[in-house]
Amino acid sequence: MNKLGKIKKFAEGYMARDKCSAHNMDHVNRVYNNALKISKDEKIDLEVVKIAILLHDIGGSKEMKSKSGKFDHAIESAKIAGPFLQKLGFSEEKIRHICDCIITHRYRTENKPKTKEAQIVFDSDKLDTIGAIGIARQFVWVGKNNAHIFRKMDIEKYAQENLGGSLKGRLRDKTKHSPQLSWETKGKHILKSLYTKKTKEIARKRMKFSENFLKKLEREIGGLE
Repeated sequence: MNKLGKIKKFAEGYMARDKCSAHNMDHVNRVYNNALKISKDEKIDLEVVKIAILLHDIGGSKEMKSKSGKFDHAIESAKIAGPFLQKLGFSEEKIRHICDCIITHRYRTENKPKTKEAQIVFDSDKLDTIGAIGIARQFVWVGKNNAHIFRKMDIEKYAQENLGGSLKGRLRDKTKHSPQLSWETKGKHILKSLYTKKTKEIARKRMKFSENFLKKLEREIGGLE
């Protein structure tokens, strides 16, 4: 088995711990395929991107169990990835680059991707949060966490109550969340956080679908349709 195969197998073991189909190896594979598409004409170290994506969520199960809203699965994933990559014989420079891509992949963080590789990892991951797949994942997450199918409220008040005072803060109580609140605090802001032209083109179409779906859902729940 080559190094990439060993890395994928390693990731599969960790991703199986989450026991949530919104955040499993299928998600990783979609992000991986997104990256291949959007990096096609980019001059990058594709190996760094591939490895970072395979390992970007391996610390996710610990964040799922945390109720503090302070645990960062991206940092945890990098901590797990580093020693494993050392054992596989990667250079310290490459490991640092891969771990940087992992640490900076999430939306709700102050750690921003600065290298082209890190930006592609970020963009590829964000595409899986919007559009039809984003909606599907939202409702899987709702079921997993006993959250709301529909819930809207003043967004600034919600940020104070459940996000530590910031729209980009991390969730304190998952049961208070909903796809609508996720859209207001994250989904509708995704476009301006993206880096590559190709990702933005795809994201515009996906975001329109998400927005239209949530509007229709609200009308149906309100008895208007």
